Amino acid sequence: MLLERLRLRNFRNYASLDIDLFPGKNVLLGDNGQGKTNIIEAICLCGTGKSYRTSRDIELIKWGESTFYTASRFLRKNGDLLVEVACSQERGKRIRLNGVHQDTAIEYIGAANVVIFGPDDLRIIKGGPGERRRFLDLEISAVHEGYRKDLAKYRRILTQRNTFLKDGRHLMSSRRGTAALDVWDEQLVSVGARVMVKRAQVIEELSRLAQAAYKEISSRGILELTYRPSFSAGDVYDTDEGLMIKEWSVLFHRELQRLRQAEIMRGVTLSGPHRDDMTFTLDGVDMRVFSSQGQQRAAVLALRLAELDFVRNEMGEDAILLLDDVSSELDPSKRAHLWKYIDRGIQTV
Repeated sequence: MLLERLRLRNFRNYASLDIDLFPGKNVLLGDNGQGKTNIIEAICLCGTGKSYRTSRDIELIKWGESTFYTASRFLRKNGDLLVEVACSQERGKRIRLNGVHQDTAIEYIGAANVVIFGPDDLRIIKGGPGERRRFLDLEISAVHEGYRKDLAKYRRILTQRNTFLKDGRHLMSSRRGTAALDVWDEQLVSVGARVMVKRAQVIEELSRLAQAAYKEISSRGILELTYRPSFSAGDVYDTDEGLMIKEWSVLFHRELQRLRQAEIMRGVTLSGPHRDDMTFTLDGVDMRVFSSQGQQRAAVLALRLAELDFVRNEMGEDAILLLDDVSSELDPSKRAHLWKYIDRGIQTV
């Protein structure tokens, strides 16, 4: 996949900007504050539907204006794609793919694949579990439509189950209330097990790819990524995905039964994919606690390179690599490894 053209109108510090990009390396030159990062942010917005710098879309509107507009033309093996993202203070954000409006963000994920490496990436290791779940969900959703749909369905069921736990607490002592919660449990388990199994499979593959990348970046230590579901799954891993889903369904349902009284008291679901985590270890030691910032940066770079390999393996084409201020994040040896990787022909900005 290639980004051919980018258009900005009233985006950040740009009143108007049109750029044609090259298939290989695209280097943005300029003094600090001139808007180099804003261009990378705009590409990320068109590639993922979200800014990696803010969760408030209206902050992307140029000061003094009421709306912004961005358009990117991507060349893909299965056809060209025009992505348009606009936002106004009155109507919020709107996304169109080849002229067709997208009702929800989940519909858009995976239309265009970008991988970004920047100063805030250390949050994946140092931040809370939500940061790692967000990374996982974006990565898997970009290449697996089934996961994307399952995740959206799980979130809907989770919200409804939590509402029932909170508002229907007075029914729990009755047979009717217990039966209703049993139904919610069955629905949550059915889709939740599929989400967890796919996460386990992808983390195993990312760990393998990241381990190989880290070995090239740093000769010291073995990097491993490990899935940490919200309940103990032990060694319940199987090459047969269907069998694995059945086994995890049993474990998930058992955990919900164990936690039922606590959930009724607190009015919230205490187990499931929304409570999962992923750990990074170097020679078996938790990197969040016991590694240096240099080791953490190397691990995040290895993860991003693994992400590129994963997208290529799953989609049959390269993602676009976005680098934000990489010179300040990596020492010369790590930058050299990154440039060597880029020389394989990946479009980079």
